[in-house]
Amino acid sequence: MKSPETDGSRAKVLAAALRTWTSVDNDPRPPVARLEIRYPPHWAFASTNPITARQQQRLLDFLRDDLAENKPGFSTPERAAAVINGLLAEAAAAGRTRITTADLAEAAPRIGRSRTWIATHITDLVDAGTLRETRRPNTFRIA
Repeated sequence: MKSPETDGSRAKVLAAALRTWTSVDNDPRPPVARLEIRYPPHWAFASTNPITARQQQRLLDFLRDDLAENKPGFSTPERAAAVINGLLAEAAAAGRTRITTADLAEAAPRIGRSRTWIATHITDLVDAGTLRETRRPNTFRIA
C-alpha cells in the first residue's frame, strides 16, 4: 500500500480544495489570473480556474506569511546547525557516505540561513572532524 505522499492523495485533496476555493467567490470584478490545477501521480492537467484580484491578493499574502517564517532572520545559528546535523544523520542512515555542498545548499530554505553561512559552517564541520574533505571539490565524507 502506498503512502499519501507517494500516491498523491494529499495533493488531490489540496487540488480539490483550491478548485472549490477559486469557484466560490462573490467578487463582481473580472478575474485577473488563472490557477492551473494538476493531479498526481503524473501531474496531468485537471483544470484552469480563474481567480479574482481579491483571491490573488489573499493567496499571495498567505504565501508571503508562510515563507517569512523560513527567512534566515528567523533561524538562529544553533537551530541551523541542528538542521544540518539532522541532514547529515539522515544521509548516513540512508547509507550515504558522502555529501556535497550542493546537497546542503538545496536545503537552505529548510536550514534557514544563507548559502554563505552554510559554506562557512561546512568549514567548521571539517575542522571539527564531522566531515572530511575528499579529492572531489565540494564533496565531503561523512565521518
